[in-house]
Amino acid sequence: MTDAGSLANQAGIAATLIALTSFMHALFVSAAAVVLRAEARPAAGLFRFLRDAVTLMALSLWLVAAHAVEIGVWAEAYRRLGLLGSPEEAYYFAAVCFTTLGFGDVLLPEGWGLLAGANAANGFLLFGLSAAFLVEATLKLRLAATGR
Repeated sequence: MTDAGSLANQAGIAATLIALTSFMHALFVSAAAVVLRAEARPAAGLFRFLRDAVTLMALSLWLVAAHAVEIGVWAEAYRRLGLLGSPEEAYYFAAVCFTTLGFGDVLLPEGWGLLAGANAANGFLLFGLSAAFLVEATLKLRLAATGR
């Protein structure tokens, strides 16, 4: 393994990317929370049902967009490090890792595997944060319907 792919170097790169994407995700979630606060007000009947459904759909799409951007950060890192060729290949690999699918049809060069694991751990954590936010959003909308 070359110095460029040393464990210490990979750990530093991974920590930087995880910190960056986690901060980005926090920005996306914070922006979504602002929308949720505006939408979580008392309402009744069909209007409430449709408003809540549209709000949850919009929040879900917003969070998917956040993940797409975060995957792009990993893909760009792979490209800048010269580990993967085309932007499509880099994005595909980053997405497969981020979603923890791990198809194995595209691989990093030998000695760089720690980055793939960190990419997967990052995705796992950020998808968990998104799921937790959507559960909280559903609860807030439900409580708003009762005026609490």
